[in-house]
Amino acid sequence: MISINSLIKEKETGDIYRLGATFSTDKSDYLYDTGTGKVVQLDDESSPFITGLFDENICASQLRNIADENKNIDNVTDFFNEENLLCNSEIKHFIPLENKIKEENLQMEQLIIELTGKCNLRCKYCIYNDYNDGTRNFNTESIEFETAKKAIDYIYLHRSNKRLAITFYGGEPLVKFDVMKQCIEYSLEHLKDCNLSFSLTTNLTLITKEIADYLARIPNLSIVVSLDGPEEVQNTARVYVDGKPTFKDAFRGLKILSEAINKYKNTTITVNAVLLPPYTVERLEKINRFFESLDFLSDDTEVRVTYPSQGTVPESYFDELKNKGYDDYQIADGWFDWAIKKTRESVSNHKTHNIYSYVLEASLTQIHNRILRDKPLDLYYYNGCCLPGQRRLYVCTDGNYKVCERIGDSPVIGNVDTGLNEEAVKKYYLNKYEEESIQDCSKCWAVRLCDICYADCYDESGIDIEKKRNICKNLRNRYLSWLVYYHQVLEDYPERIGQISKIEVN
Repeated sequence: MISINSLIKEKETGDIYRLGATFSTDKSDYLYDTGTGKVVQLDDESSPFITGLFDENICASQLRNIADENKNIDNVTDFFNEENLLCNSEIKHFIPLENKIKEENLQMEQLIIELTGKCNLRCKYCIYNDYNDGTRNFNTESIEFETAKKAIDYIYLHRSNKRLAITFYGGEPLVKFDVMKQCIEYSLEHLKDCNLSFSLTTNLTLITKEIADYLARIPNLSIVVSLDGPEEVQNTARVYVDGKPTFKDAFRGLKILSEAINKYKNTTITVNAVLLPPYTVERLEKINRFFESLDFLSDDTEVRVTYPSQGTVPESYFDELKNKGYDDYQIADGWFDWAIKKTRESVSNHKTHNIYSYVLEASLTQIHNRILRDKPLDLYYYNGCCLPGQRRLYVCTDGNYKVCERIGDSPVIGNVDTGLNEEAVKKYYLNKYEEESIQDCSKCWAVRLCDICYADCYDESGIDIEKKRNICKNLRNRYLSWLVYYHQVLEDYPERIGQISKIEVN
């Protein structure tokens, strides 16, 4: 049971900051509770004391005065006790997962095949650039079909059910289109009892009518195409090896691919736009108008917008923006307010190929679908980490298995000849991650929202805890912003939250 005295003591020791966080919209103050995931709207009676609890500028003695001045303060703690708020224990361990990584317990659903390390582009925010530590650089290595075939056979043997997904990755996968075709045709021939799906990501510049026609005929194929926006935006970062611009070739490839897909109706396209700052209204409007103007895209084409991966943009780029007079908000996170404004201005909720729908959905969905419990849990999951090898497997060009396509230089978890290495998974990805992270996570209010994973903080020797801590700070700020945006939309635009409820989360 919590009391005013116990909460003030938590304030004195600093433990209060692991129990929750407060935030405000234009209309109200709120408390997010770590243990249960609940969000409570604070009234005039409770707000001064609860917000003071989490305000680092208010000391325990000031908080005591606030409590003494409130005659009904006990009503606040009574309600919190009824709802099991601010009472979660300090976690000592993550949820045990060791037994699930035995080969006989694997339930694989997806194989990601690294076709090649070659790429004909040198995008300035790419994780494989020379200045990014902890990831491989571009290389000339490519996978042999026999190696890929062994990986396909392995995941088929350890599949969870009759659904299997095979994804092609690079480099630029179309550099090795011949091996991709072999893998697709082998899978269709030898895995006939499976419900197969295929996917790939391409920069579009190598698309020909022949390639587009082949891909459009493949059943259950989804293609993620990379296009950042209109010509001046695309050519800012997405350039060829020699520095030449890519927009004309990429746009031509998109039109060719769309024409073939619209003909056969087997394949879906998702456009992925990586948006570099500055996030000024003028720039965001320009990018949005461009995507809305692409009337040759099918109605089910989705436009997704993302930030560059953590640490992939050179600091010199941000320094240059500051020298040009852009403020920190325009450089770091300026598009959420714009997205909400665009949503409010929208005459209807008909989904067009705009970018603001995805901006909102990407952030609001994570808050909306957070885990909710009546009582706090004693154990938490490994942040946003998967269980390596359990559902998905990444095979490198050399036949080694890694956790996924997003992870760079990191301990391997097996290979095509020997299968999954259970001991490596336990040592590097379960035990070491918990050992290094649990002390920080046990004191973090955002532990149940956290989506940090191995790909964010691993190098060839394992977890880089200092890198993880730097990311943690940024993510806490992001989650707090998302809580604000979610409840701001809930107050002003509840219909949008109703739409969020219908979104399927993979």
